[in-house]
Amino acid sequence: MEIDEVAARLLRQYWVLMLVCILMPLLGIGLTVAKQPPMYAASARIVSGSTVPASNAQADAIASQIQGIATGRTAAATALQAAGVARSRNLNTFVAANVSVSGLGGSQVVDLKVTDRDPRVAATLARVLAQEVVASINNVGQSGLSAALRAIDQEIVRLSEQHGVVAAQAAASPHDQDLQSKLAGLDQVIANFSGDRTRLLIQASTQGLANVIDEPAVPLKPESKALTQKLGLAGVLGLVAGILIAAIAETIRPTVPGARRVSRRLGAPSLGQLRGADMHGERTPDLENLAVRLRLAAMHANVSTIALVDVNGEHDLADLAYGLERSLRASGGMSALAGAAGGDNHQESLAGGPALGAAVLVKDGQVTTENRALHVYPIAQIKNPAGMGRVGMLVVSGPVARVSRVVALDDLVTASGWHIIGVVGVPRARRVRSGRRGRRYVPPIQHADVPAGGAELNSDAGGRDR
Repeated sequence: MEIDEVAARLLRQYWVLMLVCILMPLLGIGLTVAKQPPMYAASARIVSGSTVPASNAQADAIASQIQGIATGRTAAATALQAAGVARSRNLNTFVAANVSVSGLGGSQVVDLKVTDRDPRVAATLARVLAQEVVASINNVGQSGLSAALRAIDQEIVRLSEQHGVVAAQAAASPHDQDLQSKLAGLDQVIANFSGDRTRLLIQASTQGLANVIDEPAVPLKPESKALTQKLGLAGVLGLVAGILIAAIAETIRPTVPGARRVSRRLGAPSLGQLRGADMHGERTPDLENLAVRLRLAAMHANVSTIALVDVNGEHDLADLAYGLERSLRASGGMSALAGAAGGDNHQESLAGGPALGAAVLVKDGQVTTENRALHVYPIAQIKNPAGMGRVGMLVVSGPVARVSRVVALDDLVTASGWHIIGVVGVPRARRVRSGRRGRRYVPPIQHADVPAGGAELNSDAGGRDR
């Protein structure tokens, strides 16, 4: 199966479904975004310390730490109370949807953004949350340093007490080498702890603390709602859903798109495409061209009666049969082709006609000057095909035909023995009101060939010649 056939099968049959699948999410997203109040964003820029992260992973860890502090319930509740909106804002919604943290590359600088429908409230919330984050980071750092210094001081005190006891014992026994060695070891350990304490104090004095380097300002314009991006995404998702539904439906009930593909499946030639005006029995150029092609196909198949068959059974073919037969009879007196046949001097004609003295070369190769009439009926009007001579079928196919109906038509050909002389494309059938009916088809008087002088067409109830 070709790609263009797949696209035609999906679009021609299910274009309404796809249009609905695309429009529904577009309409839903559009209405949802339109109802949303404008949101204002205030940002505070925080530096977590003077130490630059050694890798992107460390920078991401700093951003995650600040986000964890800012989205904590305690910090968020404090910020809402400070802004005076603790009752009008939901704490969980505020934490989940209105607070965001983003790092600036691999640096220790982080942006804290807060959104709210009130610009002043957004600025206040961002400022309070930034202060909470800075205080928490500094408290963690200072508390860790204080705990380390406190542990070192306790160890120095304990070692100093042991040093005093050992020093007294060493003074009482100056020749005891073990006491002298133990006393020297205690002196070394106390000196090491004193050095560690000094280094921690120097590091605490040189290391920068977390700070807010850019205070949030009151935003003047609301944030963009990104309506275009949301509509584009909704349209793509709707299109995907429509294609999926159409593919499932097409798998269950496969179709054949277009009259040309129907003709390929039936092994019959395509004789053209008709428009809506051609289906009402009016004389149009397309109908006249189809009549010429139909006469040529009928002569090739050696048939005298044409049965119109609609693959989908949607059209009323009475008007089309009337227009085709009138065009065929009008072209029956015109010579469409003149020339020599083999080495003889016989003139050939697509239509033939005694009035012009032209000859008709039929399928068996016999040349005749008889003007054979070609009658067209809807297949529903054919009650006694035995008296109509050789019957051929002209298949009428809309933009889409069911595969099951094409197969059924193939079975009809096998059962009836009638030959399909061609396929013609017609527009999609339109529903008519219940009070309107198609014109009733009045079959011609004669089923035999028309005499040389031509035959008068019957007159229907509307006063038009048949």
